[in-house]
Amino acid sequence: MRLSLFKISIILIIIGASGTGIIFSESDKIQKFMTLKLTEFDEVSLYFEVGDIAYYKITIPEFEGQGVFYRIVDENHNTISKGISETKMSIKYFDVKKSGIHTMIVTNLSQESMKYEIEIGSTDSNKIIIPTGIMFIGGLLLLFTSFMKLKNYRIEQPDENIR
Repeated sequence: MRLSLFKISIILIIIGASGTGIIFSESDKIQKFMTLKLTEFDEVSLYFEVGDIAYYKITIPEFEGQGVFYRIVDENHNTISKGISETKMSIKYFDVKKSGIHTMIVTNLSQESMKYEIEIGSTDSNKIIIPTGIMFIGGLLLLFTSFMKLKNYRIEQPDENIR
């Protein structure tokens, strides 16, 4: 079996995407299911290293237009991120400026009791650099091989046959 540049680029993309997925799935994260009544709140905490990119995901399984207020605070109770999630699922990211425990505080805004699924975790962005680099090189090779094949491709159509 002869490996062409096209096949090598596809293999590099697959290896990079798989490595990125494995690292992301093994990163630190915590998931919590909660049921909150009107104006009740609950919190989820996790330790993050400086320079990392963290994420949080809010899922409302029985979403009917009600929102939830969230706030991310560090150990000194400085607000890093806040907002209202008014969709069935929302995912957002934030940069970690100082190492320490970061807490997500979730407050119910609905009139009735609501169930929430909260996940907060690390993307391990420092470890993902190598697999994403491999994937990027594979993408560039794929682009290059596609350009080379299209460069030599010609279509001849006589002018009298075009209507």
